[in-house]
Amino acid sequence: MSSDFTIGVEEEYQLVDADTGALRSRARDVLTADWTAEIRPELQETTLEIGTRICDSAQELDRELRRLRFQVATTAAAEGLEIAAAGTHPFSRWEEQVTTSGGRYDRIVDRFRRIARDEHNFGMHVHVAVPPEQDRIALLNVVRVFIPHLIALCASSPFYEGDDSGYSSYRMVLWRRWPNSGIPPRLASRDEYRRFVDHLIRSGAIGDERNLYWGVRPHAIYPTLEFRVTDACPRLDDAVAVAALVRALVVAANEGVVVEPRCAGYSEAAEHAILANNEWGAMRYGLDARLVDPAADPDGIPVRDAIRRLVDRVGPVAERLGDGPALGRIETILERGNGADRMRRVVRAVREHHLLVRWLVAETMLGTGIDRRRAQRGAAA
Repeated sequence: MSSDFTIGVEEEYQLVDADTGALRSRARDVLTADWTAEIRPELQETTLEIGTRICDSAQELDRELRRLRFQVATTAAAEGLEIAAAGTHPFSRWEEQVTTSGGRYDRIVDRFRRIARDEHNFGMHVHVAVPPEQDRIALLNVVRVFIPHLIALCASSPFYEGDDSGYSSYRMVLWRRWPNSGIPPRLASRDEYRRFVDHLIRSGAIGDERNLYWGVRPHAIYPTLEFRVTDACPRLDDAVAVAALVRALVVAANEGVVVEPRCAGYSEAAEHAILANNEWGAMRYGLDARLVDPAADPDGIPVRDAIRRLVDRVGPVAERLGDGPALGRIETILERGNGADRMRRVVRAVREHHLLVRWLVAETMLGTGIDRRRAQRGAAA
């Protein structure tokens, strides 16, 4: 049943100074003050992570994210800190920060060196449960085609170390440096996936299954497909809308409503190269990207049109799931722009990156109960 395809979201928040807006490596202090045990550390001390409970609907997910953003913000405030949701911090440099020590984090830093030490990026991971009788690998082959659509919708990292990177999602540029990242390969079966993973582990190429950093992957522990390409969304409504789209996509793929487009006359390797090109285009241009259509139009398609086409396809599924209103907010993102578009408009207006952080903090809190709604609604909407 489609109701078995439950949903959950992880969000990574920037920990910033309440006065200057700079990144602060003080996650350990905040975690000490957390009495709920729902706030988690990450590789960097600049990051706080949450994971929602398993949700049956986008409406329930909305309530969870409001609750958790409020909880993290109030816990951080006790230490004179604030949180911001965006893919990268606009101006702080990595040399001023420290990594989290202990266990798995020490092993990551030892193996990956510089890219682990300077990796201050902040994402949203969307998990969709897949019932055990369904084939996650068959679904993976379908949904991976739509990774560029999700990147374009959620891009919120145009600024990095004080500069406009020229990208909508510079976070994804940083993430592409890691091995086993990017678009997952097309896999023939669950057996091939298991043989592939076991081969990499035995050869020492990866430590365990969690070292597959694909943009969407079968989770190593939970029975989910985990979508990892989305930047953290400043506005909570956007996060919920994209999560609703992801859930509807997985269910539609399971039902055959959305199928894997194949390129007539191309090998699987060439198809993969087309998808990787689309991924890069979404990283670079966001909602202004033009995608190579892997199955039809040789002239390509604007990503906004591709997203609208996808929403139309999965809309009836979302309605049946009760997620229609949340999915409807995808059009709002398409009309007013993603996080990166809005951040650039703010910087054009205020011309100071520390003021952009103030705006990001306010956006992150919008709708949580500790926001400044009237002022925010009128500012760079």
